[in-house]
Amino acid sequence: MNKQLKTKIGAGLCALALVVGGGGYYYFHVHTDTPGTAIETLGYALERHNVTEFNRVVDVDSLLDSGYDGFVEGVTASVATDSKTRDAIKNFTHMLRGPMLLSLKTALNSYVANGELKTDDNVGIREILERTGLNGVEIRDVKNLQPNDADKNEAFVDVVIHQPELENDFPLRLVLNRTNDRWQVTRVQNFQEYVEQINRSRRMQLDDYLAKSGEINSKHDAFLRENEHKYGMILSLGNLSKDNTRADLKRMITDVFAKDWEARKQELFGLHVPRDAEPLHNLYLRICDQAIDAASDYAKWMDDNNTMTIKSAEEKIHRVQEMISEASELARRMTI
Repeated sequence: MNKQLKTKIGAGLCALALVVGGGGYYYFHVHTDTPGTAIETLGYALERHNVTEFNRVVDVDSLLDSGYDGFVEGVTASVATDSKTRDAIKNFTHMLRGPMLLSLKTALNSYVANGELKTDDNVGIREILERTGLNGVEIRDVKNLQPNDADKNEAFVDVVIHQPELENDFPLRLVLNRTNDRWQVTRVQNFQEYVEQINRSRRMQLDDYLAKSGEINSKHDAFLRENEHKYGMILSLGNLSKDNTRADLKRMITDVFAKDWEARKQELFGLHVPRDAEPLHNLYLRICDQAIDAASDYAKWMDDNNTMTIKSAEEKIHRVQEMISEASELARRMTI
């Protein structure tokens, strides 16, 4: 097979139908239709944006229909542990099936015709693309074209894809069927397996993020508790009306508390953040920023002794405490 197939496909779920295309195949058509000529024609159709030829060798309805089933089964198996939850997810996705498949078919035809898949105006399609990880797929090879020994009207071909979230390349197995002497791509045999692998990989990455961010936060929380005790000792032994007491407290605030929150923020910045952890990660960073701002106000208050300054500091600390509770609950839900 032509090695120019090693081309990036940014078409997401529609890559189900596009994975054997993307460039370079020369077109030849013979009177005897074969699985090989169907694959060659598909490459030609995608390269030339020929919708008619594309639909001649791809049963789009069957491909998307089975692909949607694989997507639902794969996601359900990955996120639901009990039958009641699985049934609820399947019932919900069943309601979306008709309009979603229609949207996918429209988007696919548009992609074949124009070479560009626009998802900005369709949240559902964009979500499917992201959930399956197909919007980051790169084709590495097409190989193992072979007939089904048990059925002369069926054949298979492996499209080896690279998905950055998976450790290894994954061979999507396309199924071709012959009807009325015409060979067509009808489904991806192992699409559910692919979706399950993507979700397992993402689960592992999410667990890794939760563990590492948890370690960072626990370490800095312990450090703050220790120094809050020292801060309290300065207060109990000194007097806020005295300049030296306020100067000692200001040094604690700027050189210990503020710097530690900044260090925590930088450590969190250094983590790999999987997509599902982004809301929690962003919340952690906002907590750091708010705590740093609060420390700045407290340090300022030690100089100006203004009631508005201390009020601003206390309001920010209150918000930090609220966000910490939100983050704790969000992290808890992510571990389930």
